[in-house]
Amino acid sequence: MENNQIANHSSGIRKTQFNCLKDEQCVLNMQIRLAMQLHNRQVQEELEKKLEDVTKQLAVFICQ
Repeated sequence: MENNQIANHSSGIRKTQFNCLKDEQCVLNMQIRLAMQLHNRQVQEELEKKLEDVTKQLAVFICQ
């Protein structure tokens, strides 16, 4: 019984982490679009690097 509770808790934590990463990915995409509209190449590049990191983290979740 206790193992089942631990597994459910662990699953809930993973879902929360995954959802947070997806939210962060969405926010970064919006920020990149805004930077593009404002023609701010430096900020756009910085945001794209962050987006790449988040995308890699999401890939780890998906592959597990």
